Amino acid sequence: MTKTPFLTVCRKASFSAAVSVGVAVVSLAFATGAHAGLYAPAQSGSPLFVSNLATDTITRFTTIGGSSLFASALSSPNGIAFDRDGNLFAANAADGTIERFTPSGARSTFATGLTNPIGLAFDNSGNLYAADYVDDTITKFTPAGVDSLFASGLSGPEGLAFDNAGFLYAANSLNGDIVKFNPSGVGSVFASTGSAGLGGLAFDGSGYLFVASYVENSITKFSTGGVGTVFADELSNPHGIAFDSAGNLFVANSGDGSILRFTPGGSGSLFASPGSNEPVFLAFGPLSAVPEPGTTCFGPVLLALVGQVRRRTSVVASARQA
Repeated sequence: MTKTPFLTVCRKASFSAAVSVGVAVVSLAFATGAHAGLYAPAQSGSPLFVSNLATDTITRFTTIGGSSLFASALSSPNGIAFDRDGNLFAANAADGTIERFTPSGARSTFATGLTNPIGLAFDNSGNLYAADYVDDTITKFTPAGVDSLFASGLSGPEGLAFDNAGFLYAANSLNGDIVKFNPSGVGSVFASTGSAGLGGLAFDGSGYLFVASYVENSITKFSTGGVGTVFADELSNPHGIAFDSAGNLFVANSGDGSILRFTPGGSGSLFASPGSNEPVFLAFGPLSAVPEPGTTCFGPVLLALVGQVRRRTSVVASARQA
């Protein structure tokens, strides 16, 4: 069996929205002065960062939806995460690299030699973890960039997230399992969803784990004991998810290009609708992060209530080819 590198998702859906502007979104990332991936609530007013798969860019959103270009000329950017110093790390799925951007947008290559990196997360010591969808592995990088194998034998791992106790959770997109690893790399199945297509992971302030499924078009909320309940459904290939300082969950809909915001009670609204260019992951950045010089601003994006999603004929890309 061979595996097709994950670059885009193929299931589409129709979504009713009030406004749209012409830019693609792929991944959102929020950080808090701690590390993206390790739960810590975003600071009030923190900007939202989005990796754009179709345009190979990263976009920065203000709290009211205004957008500006933060970085460009990437290579199928997927997972994004911030370190303790406010540097943004981006996984280039197409060329197997991880790029590092300073808060001002200055770029350097942090790691090379990966096959198909998707999800990224930092632990409390500043080590970066990268999930490789094709190699079925998780690689650990020290702050200096020294790599070591943390876990292997996964099944198309994508989203990564740390809980407050320092355990790493990984979403196996191919077999639908969520695997929990202790700091030494010993893993066990935390929950089995029974469905392929798991994407982003995020913890809320109460320790509940939220999981996006771009096949089921839903988000599931898991208790600390691994019991799951549907938090939101009838989405459009949801991928990246992240919480803001108020406990609102932001979701990147890769199918219709929208970014949704859900209150803790599950009420949804449209945060931004930048087009149908397959958004994938999300993250909040430090308040000091600013766009790189010479970027283009697309102006504020109007907020609107989420329209009812109407599912239509969909085709899910085969993750493995015989």
